[in-house]
Amino acid sequence: MTESLTLTKKIKSLCKEAGFSAVGIAKPEIISDESEFFLQWLREGKNAEMKWLKTTFSKRINPFKLFNDVKSIISLAYIYNTPYQHKEDKNIPKISKYAWGNADYHRVVKKLLKKICNNLVSLVQDYFCKEIKTMHFVDTAPVMEKYWAVKSGIGSRGKNTLVINPSFGSFFFIGTIFINIELEYDKKIEDLCKDCNLCLKSCPTGALYSEFKLDASKCISYHTIENDGEIPNEINLNNWIFGCDICQNVCPYNNKQNLIYTNNKDFIPKERFFNKPKEYYLTITETEFNKEFKHTPLNRLKYHRWVRNL
Repeated sequence: MTESLTLTKKIKSLCKEAGFSAVGIAKPEIISDESEFFLQWLREGKNAEMKWLKTTFSKRINPFKLFNDVKSIISLAYIYNTPYQHKEDKNIPKISKYAWGNADYHRVVKKLLKKICNNLVSLVQDYFCKEIKTMHFVDTAPVMEKYWAVKSGIGSRGKNTLVINPSFGSFFFIGTIFINIELEYDKKIEDLCKDCNLCLKSCPTGALYSEFKLDASKCISYHTIENDGEIPNEINLNNWIFGCDICQNVCPYNNKQNLIYTNNKDFIPKERFFNKPKEYYLTITETEFNKEFKHTPLNRLKYHRWVRNL
């Protein structure tokens, strides 16, 4: 076994021990195969008012602009799925699964990635006589995380634009680590969607306008979270007040028997606020909202959009 392969196996073992369910490694490159589509997507305004996607375009397609000495990109999957379900009741507003619990996933996953990076430096130092550098990301940096996750083999790109793992579906967060050493690179897995179009057929607003293509200006998640203005009359939120899981809920890979669920209690639904009627949510004051959701994804919403969505 080569030194590089031995080290790669140790790194993957380290990531699994930290709680990640899948780990893959890709070779860094300037993204060419998706960059033209991404640019055209921006020109057509499919990013809605998310202007940062345009201003950070050059960094997103070129990882070397973030870390010029990056030699390997490690992608990690952290499951947040739980066996709980929303009640099918028109008076019960719905919230995306990742926001059901007591924690903001950025904090949870970043903390784990930071620990891994610290351990990586110690581990790798024994193999290389040079300074080991890492950078880690969770969702907020100009990194094409889904692209690298697919290239590293931890999942296949779904027609709903999300990454799907054949064993545990798509309800997972993607963590990304850049490191300045060459590791053993993984290969892409096969396309999992094949002829299935359930997500496209189930999208109630037509946001999934074609296979692997999403128009944010029609997306329920965009309007309930990112849109700070009025929600267009033609956008029916279909009872969602934060995010939307419709295209994931219908995916066969999220409905397999013996699915793996998170063992992190931070992502278990908050009983006081789960499956409650609209009238109950409307009694929550701004002070209560700020207190209860301070360290959760709902804090991003702010109270005025919470009320607007309801």
